[in-house]
Amino acid sequence: MLIIGELINCTRKKVGEAAQKRDAEFFKDLARRQAAAGAHVLDVNGDLPEQDVEFLGWLVELIQEEVEIPLCLDSADPKTLVKALPRCKRRPMVNSLSDEPGHWAMLPVLKEHRPKVIALCTSESGLPTGVEDRVATASRLIDRLTAEGFVLDDIHVDACVLPVATGPHGQNLLSAIGQIVARYPGVHISAGVSNVSFGLPLRKLLNESYLLLLMAHGLDTAIVDPCDPQLMLNVMAAEALLGRDALCRNYLRAYREGKLAQVA
Repeated sequence: MLIIGELINCTRKKVGEAAQKRDAEFFKDLARRQAAAGAHVLDVNGDLPEQDVEFLGWLVELIQEEVEIPLCLDSADPKTLVKALPRCKRRPMVNSLSDEPGHWAMLPVLKEHRPKVIALCTSESGLPTGVEDRVATASRLIDRLTAEGFVLDDIHVDACVLPVATGPHGQNLLSAIGQIVARYPGVHISAGVSNVSFGLPLRKLLNESYLLLLMAHGLDTAIVDPCDPQLMLNVMAAEALLGRDALCRNYLRAYREGKLAQVA
């Protein structure tokens, strides 16, 4: 499982306040803690109405001084992503490219720098809600990216986790990603898991449970809080049970190193 740390997200109140102050130590601490907790990649979302397109670049350079893991550039504004991409020292991910015409304007820059791409299943019609629209949008994105020279291993399809309190979105997404994986063997499936619990109590319980269901249906890239120890243990156990941890080596190593002591 590729773990993308979700905490550097300026749409969150506390993080947004730190962004407005250009609080470098705040962001460095968030980066250090997530890397130490086991994140493989750090999502860096600099979206704030008051910030210009240069802010994400500032964040990228700051965080790269502190940790040595790749970054996932995250913005709803393609111009912001284009500006920040050349500043990455290690091969980054871009979150995200959607099926909206405005997003494809950054294709030349993506082809030049060759980041891994999160392909978000939104279109001019908006967010997908059912199974068929998710699969159809994913197919269009994958087909166009591969036609432009991207290999399936560099494409991470995000079929959109929506709040389960507003409709049957939980089951629809599970069905959709199963179909996408079957249709395109080798493509990756990503998700911002915590969206599922929006508006409900005990959100961590729902997030952790849904993550395991997603893994069983093909999820292999999760945008989550790596500083949640129970979530990380659940991922390790699920990988062993799903046959993604050969001979349970990682699980047994963690046990010998005392990392599972809190479970016993």
